[in-house]
Amino acid sequence: MECSRLGTPVKPKLRRSMVKTGYVRSTPVSRPLRPSKPKKAVRSRSIEETVEAYTLVENYGFIVKEARERMGMTLKDLGAKVGEKASVISKVEQGKLKPDNALARRLEHVLRIRLLVPSSEVEDKGLKTPVEHGGGLTIGDVLRMRLTKPRE
Repeated sequence: MECSRLGTPVKPKLRRSMVKTGYVRSTPVSRPLRPSKPKKAVRSRSIEETVEAYTLVENYGFIVKEARERMGMTLKDLGAKVGEKASVISKVEQGKLKPDNALARRLEHVLRIRLLVPSSEVEDKGLKTPVEHGGGLTIGDVLRMRLTKPRE
């Protein structure tokens, strides 16, 4: 037997198989190759296109709770539909847990509400609330107040 590419003699490895009358030495039968699925071309995007900044609305907990009650769902039902535990949904409704963009998108889809708005639509209100940056008044907030305060 010769190699189809190189033309050199090839000694196949014989396999010993048992049949009704005894043992037979034969070459292994290779399985036919299945055609592979064509891979989709991945379009490269710049970082600015892939990371579009979204901002969570301020009263997201109230909006989620009202929409869930309007649809007549329990915490457990909503949790099952979005793939989270009821305790996570409860914390989101109470405002103790700020949902990430993926969870917010799933909640938007199931409850038919709007939780994320593009940052370009959000007006700059000057000061951040303590809930937004996780603390009290910062030096930056004080400077911003002094710079935006009209001089008399």
